[in-house]
Amino acid sequence: MNSLVRLCVILVTIIVTSLSHAQSAFKLKKVTVETEVKTIMSEKWQDNFKHVEYPKQWLNNVITVNPGESLQAAIDQANAEGGGVVFLKKGIHLLHKTITLKGLVTLVGEGRDVTIIQQAPDLKETGFNIEAQPQVTDLVIKDLTLKGNRQGKANGILIRGRNESRHTRVMLQNINVTDWSAQGVHMKRTNNIIMDNCNFQYNGSAGGLYHNVYFLYNKYILQSDCDMSYPVLGKGNKYTSCEFVLAQRCTIKDCLGNGIQADHEEAGYIFLHKYNISGCGRVAMWFPCENYYDKFHYTENSKYAPQKVILNRCEVVNNTWGAMWRSVKDSYVINSTFNNKNIDMGLLKCDVKMENSTFKKGNEIYTDVKEWPKDVRILW
Repeated sequence: MNSLVRLCVILVTIIVTSLSHAQSAFKLKKVTVETEVKTIMSEKWQDNFKHVEYPKQWLNNVITVNPGESLQAAIDQANAEGGGVVFLKKGIHLLHKTITLKGLVTLVGEGRDVTIIQQAPDLKETGFNIEAQPQVTDLVIKDLTLKGNRQGKANGILIRGRNESRHTRVMLQNINVTDWSAQGVHMKRTNNIIMDNCNFQYNGSAGGLYHNVYFLYNKYILQSDCDMSYPVLGKGNKYTSCEFVLAQRCTIKDCLGNGIQADHEEAGYIFLHKYNISGCGRVAMWFPCENYYDKFHYTENSKYAPQKVILNRCEVVNNTWGAMWRSVKDSYVINSTFNNKNIDMGLLKCDVKMENSTFKKGNEIYTDVKEWPKDVRILW
């Protein structure tokens, strides 16, 4: 082999190796579900829990975007070409207009500390948006920060599907979503949602109805190692009409109001493992029996409350009330610790079994709504 051929072989090897390393950086990493979770699920639910499906990726087609270049054009191109990676170089990418996300796209930065997508002063609406049509599948957002400026009523990420064509297979990995005036992330009628190693913090400054994360009518959710602390006015995480939810090693700290809310019909098979909630001014875990479309009329119909809930190794401490649940049935609190200011768990017409758990303040079991504490409003 002559020297020119050897040089060509070396160059090709370098290029192939470089591409392989780049593709590895763009590739999503699957979440390892703790063995204990699987064991308890099998014992309590047999094979009834349905786990998420992961997005597909197209890693060979890479479109690079530098600060100041069009992110929307790159997303449109990757989608039109049948899938690809939109690679955002480090720096501040200013958003002057809402970005419409599309399917078959991996949107990835160089790291959430160095690739910053920033809401510009003239953007008063959503940062990243997906409407009901067309259906979006196989979307990955990773290794970046999406930062708002607390102006207007703007969501960081807003995804709105429809029952007949739900968006599906959406993954957020190693990202921050902070300082958006409305929801940090709001996903509606979307299936197979994965959030891994993400921070959703300091969102919801526009009012108490806006939260760090708000799920509405979603199925198959996996959250792992996510921090939903410090919502400005709303909740850390709201699960309304959500089914087949697994959240492991998640944290919510220091809410003015409630930490978690889970409610409404179709809510069930919710497994919270090593979920730590502290510093909530109201209720850490608020599970009301609430008809979303008629919420100002009290109901005890269990179809409007989450069913089949498991808390395992959760720590719910230093909140005003730990958990206030109504009509929650066929549920378990296992290996968990509660230590709160007023009540650890207040249960109205619930069927919740306690296994190897500690309640330092103590629980209250209510059989009539008249026994419900007056300082905990039924419709928070």
